[in-house]
Amino acid sequence: MKKGFTLIELMVVVLIIGILSAVALPQYEKSVARARAAEAMVVSKSLMDGIALYVTTFRRCPSSLSDLDVKVDTESDDWQYGLVTLGSRNCGISVTSTSGTAFTATRILVKDSSSAPSGISNGTMYWNCVNGSCDEFFKNIGATPISGGYYK
Repeated sequence: MKKGFTLIELMVVVLIIGILSAVALPQYEKSVARARAAEAMVVSKSLMDGIALYVTTFRRCPSSLSDLDVKVDTESDDWQYGLVTLGSRNCGISVTSTSGTAFTATRILVKDSSSAPSGISNGTMYWNCVNGSCDEFFKNIGATPISGGYYK
């Protein structure tokens, strides 16, 4: 008597592996996207804390990320960070995706509501999508819409 597996048995095993892979791969990709967004959120939070401290101390926006008393890795394979200034005291960071869906989002700390979007008050931090589609990013970081396409 010969020992071994029949062709049908091997095909069933391959089919089961294929079905399991088809179910697991989308979940893995979602987890990777959430982890990437979490990295951007952590770095942006640290940079925004540094900006808030700088603006409170010097009453103006910093001119570069190196002005901030924050030590974060701004050289990422997935993200690029930069400074954004709206008026003399409304400043923040830009977060640009360098892999996956391309977009740029900004997070602004409002210290002068006269040069901020309507409905945004002093002391508020808000997100704005500058270009591309930021919807998935905002969803992954838990940002909620406030008004006029802005998120907090």
